[in-house]
Amino acid sequence: MRNLSIDLAVAINAFVPAGSDAVLVIAHAYIIQAQSAAWYVRYTPRLFGSGETSQQTA
Repeated sequence: MRNLSIDLAVAINAFVPAGSDAVLVIAHAYIIQAQSAAWYVRYTPRLFGSGETSQQTA
């Protein structure tokens, strides 16, 4: 998760002209990525089920 922000920083510095607001983009990307990962962990059981299957025996 942390490497995504670093990769974004490298990509921005490689393709965007110098003097841009790359630092703000990187800071916001880290905040959004960490928060979205926390939401994903929290809501995965509700969206996809708990992963446990019940089998009936005959």
